[in-house]
Amino acid sequence: MSVVGFDDSCLARLAHIDLTTVGQDIPRLAEPAVGRAIARMEAEAAPDPETVIAPRLVVRATTAPPRRALS
Repeated sequence: MSVVGFDDSCLARLAHIDLTTVGQDIPRLAEPAVGRAIARMEAEAAPDPETVIAPRLVVRATTAPPRRALS
């Protein structure tokens, strides 16, 4: 069984846990979010209707390739 976490927290990086996780670029996510919040408070249109910021997979010790099926 493989286990994957989300948000690449500092706990996931601990050597005795070494959790494979999905990480996000928090500063890149925060900038448009704050911009949209300010625009909304000032009753302005949001700068971009949609922004997609791809996450990254951080492979550590809790995942492995699938085993081959027994014949």
